[in-house]
Amino acid sequence: MSETAAQLIHAFSTLPAHERHAVLIELARIAEADHDPLTNEEMSYAGEQVFAMYDAEEAEHGNAQPG
Repeated sequence: MSETAAQLIHAFSTLPAHERHAVLIELARIAEADHDPLTNEEMSYAGEQVFAMYDAEEAEHGNAQPG
């Protein structure tokens, strides 16, 4: 990964959750416009990562639900 990409990820991780969500949506839109549509596997993986991010954030703030 390039230094620029690492800096982007670091900056992204400092954003509030609602802004991270907006950025993810925009990045997906840009990626799909610039290349072939995302495959089902890529979309599934991206969704899993987003939900894992939300779960981690909830756990960090003590809002995690059991189960």
